[in-house]
Amino acid sequence: MKLTKLANWFSHEDPEKNKLTEQPPEQTEAKWAKMQLKIEKLDQDLQESHKELAQTKAQLQINQGFQIELGETQLKLQQTEAQLQRYKKDLFEQQKQLNIAQDQYQTTQETLAQIAEQKNWLSQLKTPVQIVDIKKTLPKQDFETLWGFGILSPTIETMITTGAIFVRGWVLGKKAQAQTVRVLYQGETLLETIVNLRRPVIAQQYPDIPLAGESGFEFSLAVTGIPSEIELNIEASLADQTIISLCDLLLKPQTIDPIESNDT
Repeated sequence: MKLTKLANWFSHEDPEKNKLTEQPPEQTEAKWAKMQLKIEKLDQDLQESHKELAQTKAQLQINQGFQIELGETQLKLQQTEAQLQRYKKDLFEQQKQLNIAQDQYQTTQETLAQIAEQKNWLSQLKTPVQIVDIKKTLPKQDFETLWGFGILSPTIETMITTGAIFVRGWVLGKKAQAQTVRVLYQGETLLETIVNLRRPVIAQQYPDIPLAGESGFEFSLAVTGIPSEIELNIEASLADQTIISLCDLLLKPQTIDPIESNDT
């Protein structure tokens, strides 16, 4: 037996092959069929591997395309951000210029308003005011309270062109000394002045009354810009706190001819 194996070894033949050839044909065909199935399975696996490899390569190409597209998108994004920064800078400069323009506009509006106000004031100042009437309002029951009173100036139809009315007068109390004179408009006191100015003419008219020579009063009242005819009430206050209505001054602004105003 040993000699047989040794002979096979020298002949370079596969002992298993010899065994295979020595096996019955049915077993050999079954083994070949099994090997054929393995080969077919390996072939299918190989095809699946090629298919998966192709899919992987395709997915890799897609991913590479996505990476390229992503790079391009990132580049575009960077360019867009840079452009946005430029827009922001331009917008900041425009806003700065707009703020300057708004400040200049506001300053111009204020200047124009001041000019309009000055023109309006000048127009009002140039508008003459006429003394339409001076109505005495001293009640009859107060005749025993005063020796008398009078408005020396202005007179009826006097035209005021200085923007203020200057009133000179006198009031002489009988039971009590006249201390002050007040000017009222619609019940509101505009001014109050003391009765103590010298009136030599009144002293001559009432020589027996010691205070007749110092019964005078005078005041200046701005009348610029009165809208229409107004009525000023003048009343006297005596030392015993008696209030006596003396007279009403009716004032009315006069319209100015524009041609005449331009000429002046």
